Amino acid sequence: MLRAVLAPIAGYAVIGVLVIFTDQLLSLLTHGFESGATPPHSYFLLSLVTDSVYTALGGYFCAAIARSAARRATLILILGGELIGVGAVIALWNTQPHWFAIGLLLLYPPAVWAGSRFRMRGEPSEVL
Repeated sequence: MLRAVLAPIAGYAVIGVLVIFTDQLLSLLTHGFESGATPPHSYFLLSLVTDSVYTALGGYFCAAIARSAARRATLILILGGELIGVGAVIALWNTQPHWFAIGLLLLYPPAVWAGSRFRMRGEPSEVL
């Protein structure tokens, strides 16, 4: 039971660290970002892609830690991440393109599921 609770927290932390690091790097590499202007759409598109990859890695990491409780831990990670994501979308609604915010919310659950499923492949006791 403890693994089913700690694994999603660890998975979400992995996602968060990777996203923050990449956002900082992209902001340094994106022309005009430092002036406070809205970044170009290419910045948000690249961020959407990298965030989705990191989310899959977080799902994989979550399932690896949870072991036999991988299904439950994956569902907790999906639900918790979506709740936090909805809060972030509401808070940042006027600071980023709406397609980006909605895209993050739509891609998060399947990315977590895919990462978790990839980790659990070949394990007959856990099927998502």
